[in-house]
Amino acid sequence: MLEVASLLVGLVLTIPSPPPEPVSYQQVGSRMAAVRVKNWASGYKQPGPAVSGSGTLTAVDGEAGLVLTAAHLFEGTVGPITVEFKDGQVSGARILAIDRKLDVTALWIYAPKGIEPVPIAEHNPELGQQVEIWGYGPKRFRSFVATVSHPIPLAGDVPQTLIAAQGVQDKQVTIPGDSGGPMVSDGKLVAVHWGYRGGTGDPRRCVHALGCDTLRTWLQKQLAPSVWKRCLVMAH
Repeated sequence: MLEVASLLVGLVLTIPSPPPEPVSYQQVGSRMAAVRVKNWASGYKQPGPAVSGSGTLTAVDGEAGLVLTAAHLFEGTVGPITVEFKDGQVSGARILAIDRKLDVTALWIYAPKGIEPVPIAEHNPELGQQVEIWGYGPKRFRSFVATVSHPIPLAGDVPQTLIAAQGVQDKQVTIPGDSGGPMVSDGKLVAVHWGYRGGTGDPRRCVHALGCDTLRTWLQKQLAPSVWKRCLVMAH
């Protein structure tokens, strides 16, 4: 009987986790690190904010937090910036670094309580690998599963920086308000997405993002050594 019981315990322990839903609106676990980023270009005057997007808490260093998002949220007038978490925690933010060509921004915030960062992955995802794409859209959080594909090149692209991924359900892509959110794989951020390319009927239609290989190199150049070291610690 003891041998049978031990065998049953082993079977229970080896049951794989269910695959993620193709589309989910549940924001739990690591998804709590996803944030709404607001550029109050109106200076908090109604009907602002003028620009709203998404981002990800990727590192915490004492009372400071690092949030990554898209640069195009800060085109034109840059007013006060806020970062909002699902549980109601809100922080003011300031721009640590911004690159409009790569379309990425690093924000400093006050670190939230009880929310773990999503660390930056060591390498870009591989072609055909499944990832989750997170974003807040115009109203609510959404995550959808996508498969890494070939980017659709355009003149002006920075070579070897783009990651593309095609939604597994109806070739789903990002919507307004998603910009700056993450592509996530195995609990790590593999890219920061900024939009999509391809028309509705285009079989290549897919989300495009800045891959973590380029992102890590950029951050290392832009951040203070202590902050970058903390990012590396979080990734292991």
